[in-house]
Amino acid sequence: MKIAFVIYGLGSGGAERSVTGLANYFVNQHQVSIITLVKTTPFFELDPKVRLHYCLEQPKVRTNPIQSIIHGMVRIRKLVKLLKSEEAEVVVSFMYTSNIYTIWAAKWVGIPSIGCERSNHAVFRLPRIQEHLRKFSYQYLSKLVVQTQGNQKYYEDFMPANKISIIPNAISESLQPQRQLPQKLEEKIILNVGSFKNGKAQDLLIRAFAQINNPKWRLVFVGQGPNLEKFKVLANELAVGEQIDFLGTQKDMATYYNKASLFVFTSEHEGFPNALLEALYFGLPCISTNCPHGPADLIEDGLNGFLVPVGNQEALQERMTHLMKDKKLGHSFSKMAVAKSTTYEIEQIAEQWMDVLKSVTN
Repeated sequence: MKIAFVIYGLGSGGAERSVTGLANYFVNQHQVSIITLVKTTPFFELDPKVRLHYCLEQPKVRTNPIQSIIHGMVRIRKLVKLLKSEEAEVVVSFMYTSNIYTIWAAKWVGIPSIGCERSNHAVFRLPRIQEHLRKFSYQYLSKLVVQTQGNQKYYEDFMPANKISIIPNAISESLQPQRQLPQKLEEKIILNVGSFKNGKAQDLLIRAFAQINNPKWRLVFVGQGPNLEKFKVLANELAVGEQIDFLGTQKDMATYYNKASLFVFTSEHEGFPNALLEALYFGLPCISTNCPHGPADLIEDGLNGFLVPVGNQEALQERMTHLMKDKKLGHSFSKMAVAKSTTYEIEQIAEQWMDVLKSVTN
């Protein structure tokens, strides 16, 4: 099968990791190309057999509505040209902007299109005109893939249920062989992975950590973002700056998952929590806010981790203290986390994707 993926760029985000992982997996048996709307250097390792193309050298600058329409038409025409040159039999696009362009390019070429939505649209609402454009355009998708039941319910309001499939993210194929089991849970390290942006609420974790009597424990943050510097200031103000490491973006995530003894996730909302899934797969005892959407799909409270109410510092402190002291419970959570997360390995997720690809090409 000749498969084309379309995405804005290939940076360090979750959608970019998913596209890279699927492309790397499928390219061993299929012709696979990735088309980015803007030229980017892949953050994640990409198999050299994957054919990489782009629509534009640079992102568009802020423009007026007329210029935006012109830019859109340029990208659609470029997509049409690339899809034809690749002789794509099916195209899979990720996220709203790429989905819109790809739907119309695929119609032009005459091939099926699969859109993939990952944002929590109960939180990230589009401007009214874009919302109407999405509702109109998505009627022409051959299939829409979402990651959670919450997102499925959202799209069922304006799309037929039989056109929507739930496929969660996969564990990166490169991460799978790096997992060291069983988890020893000997290092007194609490790990958090995620962008420092509004909605991730790392300040909640810093405040909770500061209130726990924990002189031997360290808190490690992996990630970048606009809130990073002010949270460094917060850590110093709360007198825990010397116990907290802010490491920025890292490629070798397995090292951090293998060393930590506890993973804490404090998001207020999610599309799908990739970092939480990876932590569970590595057998880390996990605590997560029960935010929409994703954590409740991954954690059964009290069985393979703890769920706490969003923004509840007291509940977070109590659960953190419990797991920092109770090593037996930590090992129990670890074993159950590993057992329940095997269904997210790339082989099984790719099989679900192939079922969808075959359903639209047949």
